[in-house]
Amino acid sequence: MNLSQIEAFCTVANTGSVSEAARQLECNRTKLSMAIKALEMDLNVKLFIRTGNNLTLSEVGKAVYKDFESILITTSRVRRICSQVSDEFASEIWIARDDALPDLLWQEFAHSLSKQFPSTSFNIILASSGDLANLVATQQVDFAFGVDYEHIDDARIVRQPLGKIRMMSVCSSTHPLSKLQRVTDEELRKSMQAVMAYLNEQDNASLEPFSRRYIGFSSFEYMLNTILTESAWGVLPEPLIRHHLREQRLSVIRHTYGLTQEDFCMFSVAEGTDSPAIDWLVDKVSDYLFDF
Repeated sequence: MNLSQIEAFCTVANTGSVSEAARQLECNRTKLSMAIKALEMDLNVKLFIRTGNNLTLSEVGKAVYKDFESILITTSRVRRICSQVSDEFASEIWIARDDALPDLLWQEFAHSLSKQFPSTSFNIILASSGDLANLVATQQVDFAFGVDYEHIDDARIVRQPLGKIRMMSVCSSTHPLSKLQRVTDEELRKSMQAVMAYLNEQDNASLEPFSRRYIGFSSFEYMLNTILTESAWGVLPEPLIRHHLREQRLSVIRHTYGLTQEDFCMFSVAEGTDSPAIDWLVDKVSDYLFDF
């Protein structure tokens, strides 16, 4: 039993709807339903009577509602008191991120962080996916978010997977590769490739160019623009290109490795201090990847 489960229970009890409760708590319905089921399993009782899409409190649910509500009120008061005290001690957090997720999403995250944690200053910088782990390991930033190509075992950092992200080998819909029913290795090697460039001194086979001719960029967005305008191909994250695929401006290359999956991770310093703001951000990124 934890606070998020109690909050889920009380919100559903107040609204009578998982959908409305999920909207108010800004989370997905599946996650909310799982929280309530986990609470019921922990207590070994049924807290709701389910009739179609409607939920009403069971007798035991009615009996514990006031106690759960009191827990949330007490928790809110404790947090408010601590927040007032901590306002005297402004902090600063440096975050590196790649652009596998849309820029507008990161702007929303940044604005929400600033509003919810006003005593903390946030510096969010764009970096190559291949440099994220190293930026944390060398303590140039506190946290990093992005596609994990490294998969390295480094005692200096903690790697926390937040979800899977699909990587697609794509080209412009007008590119000759898009017309082929089957693309061979040789045909790919002959075509210009847009690749991820990074400063990390360690070699990374996942980021090595496949083609004989290539041009490297530090962001997926630059790679995308080159693929759309310069008759090149490259491997890009689905969240960034979904609307281009729907509009048929991009085509998935029919190659053995046309579709792959990578972990989208958060990197942090080993034995670093916890941050409520980063915990909030981790939840938001995880929810986005789960819903996507």
